[in-house]
Amino acid sequence: MTDDDLGELRRQVRDLVGEWRDGDRFRPVCDAWLRSYDTEFSRALADRGWIGLTWPREYGGQARSNRARLVVTEELLRAGAPVAAHWIADRQIGPAVLRYGSPALRERYLPAIAAGEVTFCLGMSETESGSDLASVRTTARPDGDGWRLTGGKIWTSHAHRSTHAYVLCRTGTGGDRHEGLTELIVDMSAPGVTVRPIVDLRGEHHFNEVVFDDVRVPGDHVLGTAGNGWTQVTEQLSFERGGMERVLSTYPLLAATVDACAARRDADAPLGEALARLAGLRGLAWRIAGELDAGQAPVHAAAVLKDLGTEFEADVNEIARTVLDVEPDPDGDGPAGLLAQGLLAAPGFSIRGGTTEVLRTIIAKGAARAPRRGGDELRELTDDVLGGHGGDPDGLPTLWSTVHGLGWTGVSVPEDAGGSGGTLADLAALVRGLGRHGVSLPLAGTVLAARQLAAAGRGLPEGVATVVADDGLAVAGGRLRGTAARVPWAAAARTLLVYAGDEAFVVPADHPGVRVTPGRNLAAEPRDDVVFDVPVTGDMRLTGVAPAGAVRAEAALLTAAALTGALETAVEHTRQHVTTREQFGRPLLAFQAVGQTLARMTAHTLLAGTALAGPDPLRVAAARVLTGRAATIVARGAHQLHGAMGVTREHPLHLSTRRLWSWRDENGTQQFWAATLGAALVPRGSAGVWSWLTDQEAES
Repeated sequence: MTDDDLGELRRQVRDLVGEWRDGDRFRPVCDAWLRSYDTEFSRALADRGWIGLTWPREYGGQARSNRARLVVTEELLRAGAPVAAHWIADRQIGPAVLRYGSPALRERYLPAIAAGEVTFCLGMSETESGSDLASVRTTARPDGDGWRLTGGKIWTSHAHRSTHAYVLCRTGTGGDRHEGLTELIVDMSAPGVTVRPIVDLRGEHHFNEVVFDDVRVPGDHVLGTAGNGWTQVTEQLSFERGGMERVLSTYPLLAATVDACAARRDADAPLGEALARLAGLRGLAWRIAGELDAGQAPVHAAAVLKDLGTEFEADVNEIARTVLDVEPDPDGDGPAGLLAQGLLAAPGFSIRGGTTEVLRTIIAKGAARAPRRGGDELRELTDDVLGGHGGDPDGLPTLWSTVHGLGWTGVSVPEDAGGSGGTLADLAALVRGLGRHGVSLPLAGTVLAARQLAAAGRGLPEGVATVVADDGLAVAGGRLRGTAARVPWAAAARTLLVYAGDEAFVVPADHPGVRVTPGRNLAAEPRDDVVFDVPVTGDMRLTGVAPAGAVRAEAALLTAAALTGALETAVEHTRQHVTTREQFGRPLLAFQAVGQTLARMTAHTLLAGTALAGPDPLRVAAARVLTGRAATIVARGAHQLHGAMGVTREHPLHLSTRRLWSWRDENGTQQFWAATLGAALVPRGSAGVWSWLTDQEAES
């Protein structure tokens, strides 16, 4: 099997999970990757080569991609399967041994992990050292050709069951507390190792306190280089934070909620918003897996995934509680029992693997560095053309003739139809540039109209065109009648592409039966009301065009692209402000609350950009939900951090935020798109929802 066979791999995992579940060999639970421990199930996975899947064959692996591993892990997590026995070793210890371990360590441990014979627990946190790993006090002193380990670790899941422990300890001192840290592999059966159980909120025992009392560790059990532990552990955390277990801990509850609501329509909007968030997070995990395959260590993106993913996992509890109106029952089955599990597990979601506050510090530090661009020629082109032209439009900007002359008004229109060629994604990149620079031009509407006129075999429009698709329009008695509200740039247009239902017409904007009343949005962009009372003639009717729904989806996708551009600039203005402006003798970014806000803005902007996909209506719906959520969060955060200067027009921030407030509700509101997504997906049940969520590997 190759990595072209991800669908077959997915089917095989589903078959195994179904066999075990149908045979009552496990019961789906929330937080299964930490709580549901079954060595027999882990060995069944090992027998199929699904532990250590990405590792070289000489070490017991299958030499598959990280995306193949993502397919396996998300299917297991979706099912709430008992994977805790092998999870830590497979997820991060094996990759760390492969990257930093000596040949002897690789040969000794990797095949044994892949066979399900060796299991690991994590010895990182201490009683006085939680997310601040650089403060660990556990020490190892040289002892002949080995080490003597002394100290303690806490919150060590499954230490009472694991054969070995990964231990971060201090082997030296230096001026920087990040120096002198070393990673050791410790046999949990060695003399001097003591394990004390800790019972968690659910009354379960997976946590432990581990004490190392002068434990002998062979010298060849140092992972990597002694003293280089900080560099190694921060890279390792990409594996710990960048997986779907930071997103799917409560998925069994979400699936049960979708199934319970499949025949209802009153829960479509909240469930649609949840599914949009899940789709975005899954897309980010897919991206991270690709970067790992490319040999990168996506620390920043992994921190974002964990931050937003654990927030989502906890929110699933509240969504289920609200839409099902159910009381959690710790002894119950179905949604009530799963809700009880999710609620009692949720306090740990935002703590384990680094608290949310620490993760946001990491994200903020990454955001504080000026973004490095390069290699994106289309972005560079838009920046060159649009830079310095932002502002409120006063009529049709003179820049319009420039972009028309550059062929932008024909991008995504086939060359043999008179266009400039390219794809809808290329057009989206141009529109994203408009949003980034705060430039208002009728580009999207003109090109969308041109695409359909070209499909109908008509010539491309001269000058500005716009699309009019409003439920208030109808053809009756041979006349096109009705009112279309808030049409972009209608007063400036020469050509109107009009949809009445799925019938399409081309109408000259100066037709005597067309009356335009100018209006504007919060960004002062033209949003005009158009009244039609037009006798329909044969040359007005268009054939061979896309249905109205498809054109609306394209328009909504371009709105999402514009929103993403404005998000990027609002974040960049904020980054510059908080890193240069000082208060109380320190840069604003030195205040934790400021960093937390910047991190949240950065994370939601990254997720919004990841969600941009093709014109498939459901993918567009998800993108519009995510860009709408991000617009609210980023605009609010940007103004808060800019203080008084942000509420004036003397600072350019308003060029972004006024657009964010406007565009998040244009071409369909965020609520509309959430309800649209829910209405399309929830009736399919959880199986149909999952198929939709995971179909993108075939597109990547």
